[in-house]
Amino acid sequence: MAAVHREPDFPTAGRPVVAFLGRSNVGKSSLLNRLLGRPAARVGKEPGKTRGIYFYETGEGHQLADLPGAGFARVSKEERERWAALADRFFRSQNVVLAVRLIDARVPDSPADAAMRDYVQALGVPDIAVATKWDRLPAARRARARRALEARHGTVLPVSTKTGEGIATLRRQLRQRIDEEKKEEPHG
Repeated sequence: MAAVHREPDFPTAGRPVVAFLGRSNVGKSSLLNRLLGRPAARVGKEPGKTRGIYFYETGEGHQLADLPGAGFARVSKEERERWAALADRFFRSQNVVLAVRLIDARVPDSPADAAMRDYVQALGVPDIAVATKWDRLPAARRARARRALEARHGTVLPVSTKTGEGIATLRRQLRQRIDEEKKEEPHG
C-alpha cells in the first residue's frame, strides 16, 4: 500500500489503476478490503478517514486506488478542496482504466453522486456504478431503490460488504475490464 498526498508522489509505473470514488462514508475502504481479501484499508464510522489516495497492489498487474470521499467530512473546506484537486490530478495523470463509483443504496438522488458521475464521464473514463450497503435496505424496498438508482446512474450493481452479495459479480466485471485494457495495450 502506498499513501499519496501530493502529485509528485504518484506511482510512475503506468500500470492500470481501478479508482474507487464516492461520498464520504459510502463504504469505499470496506469494499476494497472485501475485494482484496484482507484488512488493508482503514475503515471507520466517522466520515473522512481516507485523507489521501491509497494505492493497493493486487498481485495481478494492476492497482486499486481508494480516493478521499466527496461531501461531508469533519475537515475544513480547504482540506476538501485539496482532496478534490489531488483527485483531479490523479485522474488526469494516471492510467485509470475504470472508475468504480460507489453510491449509498439508501440515497439514490445525491447531487454529489451525480457530480462524480458527470466528472468521470466527461473525462472519458469507463465507470461502474455500485450501490453499497444493499443489506441495509429491506427486501421490500430493493426493487424500488434499484429503479431510482438506475434512473440517475444507469446500470447499477448492488453489493454488500457485510453479506458478500454482489462481490463476485463485481470481481468478474473488474477482471473483465482489466483484461480488455491489456488487450488494447500496444505491443512491442
